[in-house]
Amino acid sequence: MKRIFHYLTLALVIGSLAMFIGCSKDDNNPTGPSGPTMQNQMSDVGDDYLTGGTKNITAEALFADITNSVPLFIIDFRSSAHYDTCGHIENAHNWTIGNLPDNLSQIPAGAKVVCVCYTGQTASWATSFLRMKGYDAYNLKFGMCGWTADTDVNLNKWGSLTPNMQTLETDNHPLVTEYDYPTLTLSASDVEGSITESCNAQFDAGLKYISANDVYANINDGNADNDVFLLCYWTEAPYNLGHIPGSYRFEPGSLGFEENLKYLPPNKQIVVYCYTGQTSAQVCTYLRMLGYDAWSMLYGMNSVTDRDDILGSTKYHAPTTDYPVVYTN
Repeated sequence: MKRIFHYLTLALVIGSLAMFIGCSKDDNNPTGPSGPTMQNQMSDVGDDYLTGGTKNITAEALFADITNSVPLFIIDFRSSAHYDTCGHIENAHNWTIGNLPDNLSQIPAGAKVVCVCYTGQTASWATSFLRMKGYDAYNLKFGMCGWTADTDVNLNKWGSLTPNMQTLETDNHPLVTEYDYPTLTLSASDVEGSITESCNAQFDAGLKYISANDVYANINDGNADNDVFLLCYWTEAPYNLGHIPGSYRFEPGSLGFEENLKYLPPNKQIVVYCYTGQTSAQVCTYLRMLGYDAWSMLYGMNSVTDRDDILGSTKYHAPTTDYPVVYTN
């Protein structure tokens, strides 16, 4: 009987020890709101959006929607002064990117949301967030510079851009090194709340842009310790024609949790570039939501080169139609 009691006691001790070890492992790998499980679910939402392609609308298509009385909710993210005095699209609501998450209740259910800014850069961050929140949102391509050629309205933001014709390379840099995912601490207990909380924090901190000049200055400063990680969000053919030296190509739609996120360094500045800066801004909203230090290169490759074989139809041209604007009384 004593021997049986001894065995039972030993079994209880071993079981308790196993439970303690198991709990310790769980503590080191959190699966709550700030752990990998929530991060994975947030990534699934963003990846679903990006896999379908970033969402932009041309001025021509938007004007057709207005003419055909499509239910629209237009948000203008320019300064209130420019919204008032430079003119804006009729019925557009003037918001800041910082108050976007708090204003979601003002968007009518089922409305097609169109985000507008000067050049399509800021509006792209907003579009990506709204898409991940389930809204039918679009960025007005090239912003007010795509709506009208009138520089009193669009302030010539795109028209004054001159590419610097910086050096490109054709070397391929394969994705080899794998990294851990970034640490993300949030208080929300569900995916939708976590997306809002994380994006709200990044909007409050200010959108992260970097110019092509600053990117090349970083590349050429002779200090490898401060090098940025260059993410070229292109298909293979244009990448092979020429890209910023040292760039890693990430196929559009391949930034899922179980796909290519593992090739992004969690503790390094990541510069994302595309052709115009609009797609890269939409990608950066997603990456920053997950905890990456992602920056969008302003105006994309349009600010680096004017090569038609690389830019193709993405090269900016002033619109040939001036669509109407209204002014605040």
